[in-house]
Amino acid sequence: MSMPDFQPCYDFSGPNESILLADRPASFSVDNTDYEGRAEVRLDLQPRANIHIYGMFGNIPFPIVAQCFSRQKEISSFSVGGKNVPGCALNIGGDQQDQTMTLTWAPKSEPVIGTGDDAATAMSYIVFHLFNFKDIIGMRRSVVKANGSTVAHVDLESEGWQVEIKSLPNTDDSFKYMNEIGGFCLTHIGCLKHKDNSLFDGKSAWHALDALRYFFSFSRGCWCGPVCTVGFDDSENRVWECWSSPKDAWHFCYSWFDRHHCEQLSALFPGFIAKWHQENWREALREVIYWYLNSNNSSRGIDAGIILTQAAIERLSYEYAVKDRRLIEAKGFKDLKASDKFRLLFSSLDISIDIPNATSEMRKLAKQCKWADSPHALTEIRNSLVHPENKQHAQFHNAYFEAWRLGLWFLELALLRICGYSGSYSNRLTAKIVGQVEEVPWLQ
Repeated sequence: MSMPDFQPCYDFSGPNESILLADRPASFSVDNTDYEGRAEVRLDLQPRANIHIYGMFGNIPFPIVAQCFSRQKEISSFSVGGKNVPGCALNIGGDQQDQTMTLTWAPKSEPVIGTGDDAATAMSYIVFHLFNFKDIIGMRRSVVKANGSTVAHVDLESEGWQVEIKSLPNTDDSFKYMNEIGGFCLTHIGCLKHKDNSLFDGKSAWHALDALRYFFSFSRGCWCGPVCTVGFDDSENRVWECWSSPKDAWHFCYSWFDRHHCEQLSALFPGFIAKWHQENWREALREVIYWYLNSNNSSRGIDAGIILTQAAIERLSYEYAVKDRRLIEAKGFKDLKASDKFRLLFSSLDISIDIPNATSEMRKLAKQCKWADSPHALTEIRNSLVHPENKQHAQFHNAYFEAWRLGLWFLELALLRICGYSGSYSNRLTAKIVGQVEEVPWLQ
């Protein structure tokens, strides 16, 4: 796998700092009059990560500054480097004597295309940046000659694309910092290119980067995707820049992926991308992984996690049983009890529906309440949460943690199976230490 010798495209060396991405001419418009100046585009990581644009403009009549500050006049447009950036002004200031105006602009959405466009820009490869990924061992390792530090590499390949991610010489220090302070650190960088070295445009890049966002997030267990992507042509010129910010600050979370076993990423990638290229499955994966990531964050509430996880399982069951395999018609699926929808999915995917030994509290309750299996237990606990008239309303609180973990375990396995995964995984119900993995159930 031949990849360029890629490096970070911006100075991300300081954790939780404001990073300069560009310094370019800028303009804004009020009452159909344009005012010129310059602006710095920055990735601000605190108090939360966002792209902000800081403009400085001269020769501005003071009434314009005062009226914009008081919101009597509206800034109708704002551009950087000749590209319009829809958004709003967060802060406006100025100096009457110098006739200057300062402006902090928040883009309406991210990413912001700073260089190039989707159709006309031809790229040979893209470099992207990963914040707060897992502290991976890597499938292979290399040594930086300058300081002797070790870099971990992971290689991914699927349907014409090649991807490499690698750690940085200071990645170990970044993880130590985040474990103490939290926030955001650049932990890895990546490179994306066609296997045959052919050129591609921005539209193709968007599709690939969007898939990588969901792939890395599902693997990490929280939002973690490519940010601040830079495209290079075949002469190594920067021809495409998209400014964006990371989403989730550092926190510990479980996932199926064990950081000592990066071959798991390579094994899942082809099947995940194959599903992603199918329009129906792409929309289903977006929804299911979104719910998975929200439910996997215990700080948002274990009870909420139980509800979200089961919504994701039901959505996945519909996509698989009704639309993909046509095991049942839509009306028949709608008429099923939630537990039967779960059974249909898990049984079709060769995932046991027995209540695992690792969930001792749920097994105890199963005997008392005569729950037949895991789908029965999970849906009864969920129903007790969402239906206030339920006789067992809020009566199963001792089993909430186990039900939350069990639902996520089922959801992870179902996603892996649907993507054709065959390999090891970290079983969140039984794994005690990093590095402890087992084969997925359909291989046992």
